[in-house]
Amino acid sequence: MTSPIMRRKALGRELRKLRTDAGESLEQIATLLGCSTAKVGHIESGRNSPSKPELMVLLNHYGIRDEEQAVFEETRQEASKRGWWSTYRLPPWFSNYVGMETDALRLRNFELELIPGLLQTEEYARTVTTLARHMTEPEEVERKVDLRMARQKRLFAEKPIEFAAVISEAALHRCLKTENAAPGQLTHLLDMGERPNVEIRILPFDGGLHESMSGSFALLDFPPDTWPSAAYQEYAVGGHLVDDQDVVAALDTLFGELQERSLSERDSARMISKLVPE
Repeated sequence: MTSPIMRRKALGRELRKLRTDAGESLEQIATLLGCSTAKVGHIESGRNSPSKPELMVLLNHYGIRDEEQAVFEETRQEASKRGWWSTYRLPPWFSNYVGMETDALRLRNFELELIPGLLQTEEYARTVTTLARHMTEPEEVERKVDLRMARQKRLFAEKPIEFAAVISEAALHRCLKTENAAPGQLTHLLDMGERPNVEIRILPFDGGLHESMSGSFALLDFPPDTWPSAAYQEYAVGGHLVDDQDVVAALDTLFGELQERSLSERDSARMISKLVPE
């Protein structure tokens, strides 16, 4: 794990384990720190980092030896750093997602109406970001486009993220109606589909209704023994990460069902090729 967000989560997980092993409640630890139970919960979930004095109070309370305390403090310092994405001034719900995406081993993404963000061209990204006026002020458009392009570097890294996308055919046809972006975007999908770490499948109209008519989602998988898989869902005015493993497991099953309904990678590429404007 390298990002501050994942460091925070790792630290929070260890502090929660220490508390539960000690048989103590959130309320008892909140009283110890002189804060609200919500703050303790945010520390244990990885949403926030404790201050150094707070961490020392907790570790002393749990009977952690000095040499072990140094390891906790090192993690706390790493967790308190700003991630590379911090200069983009993201809302918390998306900042946390980008941080986790940075450390993910694999990303699986189902999209109903849009080309997945990691597969978008700059022109397409600019067009859809400009359209989302309720989410982005005009002066913020280029900053968001730059962020999307920066996120895509994970696909080309020395150890690239594995990316599997299931895209509704609807997203392709909506793209086609965007004349300035369509040729480059569809050609880019074909190019990206040739990469060994990228799998693109199209969910065709011919299949009729399907299991995820209500929305898109993403699944993040991490290296073994680091962090459990997580899910992410967006809606019209925001988004949220899902840590509940029952929900994540249900979405994992759902993604597999959508893949089975989709065209093969080769047939998906053929469909995209036929749609590329001449």
